Amino acid sequence: MIVRLIVFVAIFFIGWWLYRQFVILKGKKAPTKHKKSSSESPSAEQESMVQCQQCQTYVPRSHAIHDQEARAFCCAEHLKAFNQAE
Repeated sequence: MIVRLIVFVAIFFIGWWLYRQFVILKGKKAPTKHKKSSSESPSAEQESMVQCQQCQTYVPRSHAIHDQEARAFCCAEHLKAFNQAE
């Protein structure tokens, strides 16, 4: 009777230890998988580019200056020159 109890407790602790090792191993692999997925989708972090109407260069949308008709310019001087040319 005591032998069966000792064997049952030993099997239980071996199973528990194996489960803990599996969880620890799975936890170590998860961050590397997450880093890989974030490096595969850089387009989500990249900003779109717009073309200046005056000099035809591309600038990030957040750096561009827009007129009332939503045309993009790389600087205020080009906006002014474009408006004078019209």
